Amino acid sequence: MRRFLLLLFVGLLLIPTIGRQVSGQNAASTVEETKKDVLKFEDERNQAILNRDTTTLDRMYAEEITWTMSNGDLLNKQQVLANIGSENQRLFSIQHSDRRLHVFGNTVILTATSNSSERYKDKMITVPRRFTNVYVKQDGQWKLVVHTVTPLAGAGGSSSLPAADQK
Repeated sequence: MRRFLLLLFVGLLLIPTIGRQVSGQNAASTVEETKKDVLKFEDERNQAILNRDTTTLDRMYAEEITWTMSNGDLLNKQQVLANIGSENQRLFSIQHSDRRLHVFGNTVILTATSNSSERYKDKMITVPRRFTNVYVKQDGQWKLVVHTVTPLAGAGGSSSLPAADQK
């Protein structure tokens, strides 16, 4: 009887430990799935930017988005969409590297390096930049709520567009 009670007691002590391990594995799996979802969202967003598809971007950007350009311009959603639609901001290529994601429940922070080629306000921007995007899941859909860009320290750049495409 003592042996049975001892085994029962040890078993009751181990149940929470086993539960935490299974829960931890499920949480890690959920985090990885969230990262995959956000990277897919980011790739679709980049394609929409290249295609100047403001209808898709309107759906992907939160109404209260905060968008900070590398020159310090602070834009709202309507300004970002107007820039892309009017070619005031035109990306010719998007090349991102060193993408890092941090998941906090329904919020994801992405940092990366960009070597994209773009024209903003008639100026070519080809210097390497670091950017941070913040995504929030709203009503079951990912939305970009913050985008901020800064040039990398010590980076130089020059125009990479053919002369016929430059303004």
